[in-house]
Amino acid sequence: MPTGRSKGRGGVDLARYQGEQDRFVHLSLHDLLEARDLYHPYLMQHPNVVATAIGRYRIRVDDSWPGGPGPARHGHTTRTLANSEVRPYSWPAILVFVERWATPAQFSGQSASGYQSTDRVPPSLFLPDGREVPVCVIEAPKVAAKPPSPTPRPQPLNNLGGSSPIFVDVQGQTHFATVGCLVSDGHTAYALTNRHVAGRAGEVLSSELDGRVAPVGRTASAQLSRVLFTDLYPGWPGRDTYVNLDIGMIEVDDVDRWTARIGDFGQVGQMADLSTANIGLGLIGCHVVGQGAGGGSMAAEVAGLFYRYKAQGGFEYVADLFLGPRPIPPARSTGTPPPSLVTRPGDSGTLWLLEPKDGPIADDQRLPLALQWGEQRFTEPGVDPQPYVLATLLSSVCRLLEVDVVRDWNLDQPDTWGSVGHYSIGAHGADGISARVPKLRTLMHDNLAVISYDDATLGTSSFAGMTTAAEVPLADVPDYCWKLGKQGFKRGAEGPNHFADMDQPGPDGKTLLDLCKQIGNVDPLVWDTFYGTVKDLLSGDPISQQHRGLIPFRVWQIYDAMVGFAGAGDAKRFVCAAGVLAHYVGDACQPLHVSYLHDGDPLRPQQVQHTSHGQPVVKTEAYGAGVHSAYEDDMVGLPTSRAAILAALAKTPKVAKAELLADGKAAAVATVKLMRTTIGRLPPMDIVEAYVAHTSADGPMPDYLWKQFGAATIKAMVDGTHLLAVVWESAWVAGNGEANVAPTTFTVADAMKVCQQKTFVPSTTIAKIGAILK
Repeated sequence: MPTGRSKGRGGVDLARYQGEQDRFVHLSLHDLLEARDLYHPYLMQHPNVVATAIGRYRIRVDDSWPGGPGPARHGHTTRTLANSEVRPYSWPAILVFVERWATPAQFSGQSASGYQSTDRVPPSLFLPDGREVPVCVIEAPKVAAKPPSPTPRPQPLNNLGGSSPIFVDVQGQTHFATVGCLVSDGHTAYALTNRHVAGRAGEVLSSELDGRVAPVGRTASAQLSRVLFTDLYPGWPGRDTYVNLDIGMIEVDDVDRWTARIGDFGQVGQMADLSTANIGLGLIGCHVVGQGAGGGSMAAEVAGLFYRYKAQGGFEYVADLFLGPRPIPPARSTGTPPPSLVTRPGDSGTLWLLEPKDGPIADDQRLPLALQWGEQRFTEPGVDPQPYVLATLLSSVCRLLEVDVVRDWNLDQPDTWGSVGHYSIGAHGADGISARVPKLRTLMHDNLAVISYDDATLGTSSFAGMTTAAEVPLADVPDYCWKLGKQGFKRGAEGPNHFADMDQPGPDGKTLLDLCKQIGNVDPLVWDTFYGTVKDLLSGDPISQQHRGLIPFRVWQIYDAMVGFAGAGDAKRFVCAAGVLAHYVGDACQPLHVSYLHDGDPLRPQQVQHTSHGQPVVKTEAYGAGVHSAYEDDMVGLPTSRAAILAALAKTPKVAKAELLADGKAAAVATVKLMRTTIGRLPPMDIVEAYVAHTSADGPMPDYLWKQFGAATIKAMVDGTHLLAVVWESAWVAGNGEANVAPTTFTVADAMKVCQQKTFVPSTTIAKIGAILK
């Protein structure tokens, strides 16, 4: 069957990434593998033959194109990788690499070369049924020497990810390689690189953080060295052949220091999921890009499949992909010359991405394809040695290690309202501002792009909540910048500002909700005293300051700051404070942020068996573990959910004059009321029980949860958006903003400069926040 156009099992249409249909549709990839397997021992006995691969016939660049101007030209001189290329009409072929080219005359038996007629590589091989398989001979003398290792490229502060360098000390010397990407087995996050760099299990690996080298993880026990070709590609010919994989995994110490972005390419698309079902000759000539820690950005094309590069102990060794430089466009083309392929030591582990051949390319149109593990260097007279990359298909790696590629920057952190939730509330806070404060309405509407995104962006399925690693709209600054620290200004005390376990009972059975029925108990000292009497539900130890939530007091603190900014006529800081406030008010109307059941019931721990790297593993988990991300990320992120949420938030009620808050404490009391209403409307235990009760017969989990909790979730988010508008307008009125502030439009970059200052609404703990509240 023809295999020139295919579709990945993950639903990605690969047609845009591939070339024309195979010219000889009767020859499949399986046919070429069968022919090579039948003849490989025979071919390798020929003088000068050093390797073989599956590909398409390479045409000399000086040969004429069909239908081109002038007489037809077809050369017979030495064919090399540098002077030949794959063209759209190139036909399927077995590539045979030789150390030295010989002319037909040299095989006459009478030549001084000493070659016999039987020494010549045949132009074709034949399958048992008589079909002809073309052979393309290429002179490719290998160069043993490699260039010296370069200095790793500078890295951004506190932001490791794909293309970052990874260091290991071996026998007194420091070596470095490249991180390919992040993967997860559903429990633990890992960084992929090469096995020959990661070393043995438990090896400490380092990288560059904040301008200095520091440990970032240890080598995991699960690694891949080689696997039989017929095991990896069942049903395909490949006797006595190993596929070299060379994959190591690093169990990362702190996911807060990692991003799923791939170097300068940003967030990438779905993995190119390839197997015997859909790998085809259409991959030949496909464009790929990568970014190594040593060589930087690289561009290449797929020059061959299943490159057989050595024989040892009676077995042949192959690499999945053989990547080479892109050809120079023909003279008649108006295209710009492609970038050269320059890979250096230290690039091992680089993730190569499949990209479309034409048109503008968005980040999510680059598909993770393969991990680099080696190179072959070839030379010819008058040409500098040219590296060719050997790489392993990422889909094979993920299948064997039982992991998935992490594409989203969020990494499913359990204490983050999904990006849709935070940004939707932030985007519609201005809709609740009354006509009594026209300057405030103008200021907040004009700075929507600084606070959040518009509905058109929020409603798209590709929305991931981020623009660039350096610039974050204000509604998610508290998570991404202050808590996770991706821009290098992480705040150590930020975490407890995002939650409060309002329903966790103390020794006498009373909860914070019970205590706060008396307004006088909306006091940080009262809360801190209460926390001192409560034990951690998992460890039994006293609750640490990092686990003593304080959402209402964070709202109080920011209200006070906004009053001051309005009074001083500081429009920029008022907008910044209002924007980050959207995040905390959003947390207050999320039921799993205001409950001890935030990710299941810890009072009912269960022993759950998982499969990790092919082995059964028993882990202790809370009853219903996983519910947090299922509810706030997956359910809220449904296209139908987004549309319904955004439509409802656009109708957020306007602030009534009677709702204006007198001071910061009143803002905290109103926040507690919102939390109480949220828990009453969306009982956290109901969400946990529904999550556990779900079966395959109920359909997809997100749809199942939305049917039960969607309407109540919308009401909770409308309540949160309305309270946000109330706090904004109250602080503005208290600071006489209509008289003091001139509406001005800012940029996200302007906001970042404010938010990176530790003195701007500083993050603190419940024990210390009372000293800064007014």
